[in-house]
Amino acid sequence: MNLNRRIFSVAGFLMTGLLLLGCQTAKIQEGMGLGQIPSAYFEESKKEDTTIAILQWEEFFQDQALKDLIALALANNQENLKTLERIKLAGADFKIARVGMLPEINGIAGASRRRFGEYTMDGVGNADSNLSPTVPEDKKIPDPYRDFILGAQFNWELDIWGKYRNRKKAAASRYLASQEMANLVKTMLISEVAASYYKLVGLDEELRVLEENIRLQELAVNLTKDLKTAGKENQLAVDQFEALMLNSKALLVEKQRELRSEELRMTGLLGIYQFDHQRVKLDQIFDKPDLIHVGLPSDLLIFRPDIRSAEQELLASKADIYVARAAYFPSFNLFGMAGFNAFDFSRLFLNPASSVYQFGAGLVAPVFNRNQISANFEAANSRQRIALYDYEQTVLKSYLEVLDLVNEFQTYDEQLQVKTYEVEVQKRSVENSNTMFMVGYANYLEVINAQSRALQSQIELIELKVKQLQSNAKLYRALGGGWN
Repeated sequence: MNLNRRIFSVAGFLMTGLLLLGCQTAKIQEGMGLGQIPSAYFEESKKEDTTIAILQWEEFFQDQALKDLIALALANNQENLKTLERIKLAGADFKIARVGMLPEINGIAGASRRRFGEYTMDGVGNADSNLSPTVPEDKKIPDPYRDFILGAQFNWELDIWGKYRNRKKAAASRYLASQEMANLVKTMLISEVAASYYKLVGLDEELRVLEENIRLQELAVNLTKDLKTAGKENQLAVDQFEALMLNSKALLVEKQRELRSEELRMTGLLGIYQFDHQRVKLDQIFDKPDLIHVGLPSDLLIFRPDIRSAEQELLASKADIYVARAAYFPSFNLFGMAGFNAFDFSRLFLNPASSVYQFGAGLVAPVFNRNQISANFEAANSRQRIALYDYEQTVLKSYLEVLDLVNEFQTYDEQLQVKTYEVEVQKRSVENSNTMFMVGYANYLEVINAQSRALQSQIELIELKVKQLQSNAKLYRALGGGWN
């Protein structure tokens, strides 16, 4: 009796010591705060009560040809499809973590046949038992020995320290993070398709401008040749006009090459081998966005999928710390089995005499592997700090991205106003130089310079419009894509 008391006393002392040691060692770092995000992008946006961040791509983009391409890309782009499969993987991990809290129950069934040697403990014991007069005939051990079993067994680790509960939380957060990453991939894909589409539309317009200028330059070359024949111009003037025309034709070929390369890039974004490139004209889709509807910086925390994904990863890493801390403490297991076991198959089923069962409990506590547990715990803490820095970095980059786009729109507005007026002036300059050249008040160099500057300004205006449209596509991505 005294011996039993001592055993229980020693066991209780060891248990208490392990619990205290675990509590002292497993300290979770707290007090890691975030910086305050600014209240507005610019002064006018402080009065913002609506935001285009809530618009999905079908509403954000108005061009039907572009919307058809986006729908095609979402259905066929391989990167997008791979992301959807990653969601399924994360969902499977969540299901595994969720069932980890439940008992493990397995059915068992078996049959075996074995002969024991006569000079073994089992062989001698079986033979001696069969000679006993108290053993009835139907309970004598056969030789060779047959063993039949049918039943079920279970094992259940009690989640006292929250290991499985926090593992489930971590898996749930990562599942949500995978969904947000899928939205991010979709947003980036839509933005890239839109940017590529706008570039194609811009190249179409540049080709149209070049073809029109080449037509006019060919007329100028022919006119200069006629003037040379009439003795009013020399070969140098003819060569200069022809060189300008050839330069424009070379630029036309260059733009045609860029157009084909961009069409192939668009084909890759769509995830198909070929498609009919239907596009509208640049002037039909160019529309200056209204910056007053970009919303507030705090909206990014709600609408940006990369921020929401980083937030879920931060929550998951925090749950991982509690999982790692639980390894310091003892684990409690319940186990058992129940069923039928007999060496005579005819007496196996529904025979109370063949019924067997076992129930028990166990405890496992770390003793000599605490250094490894401590290392895992410190690693979990470091991963949480990394997740926190990732979250802060994502928020900062998102804010700066929108702020940079606001700056782009404001400067593009000014550039477009100036460049549009420049194009008008250059066109007027070309008309005046041609007229003055016809009557002999301007030389061919003035005409060539006017035509060159006019063509250059038109190309630059088109490029500015394309950049403005592409910035609008970037704005869709920067504000989150409207997936909330």
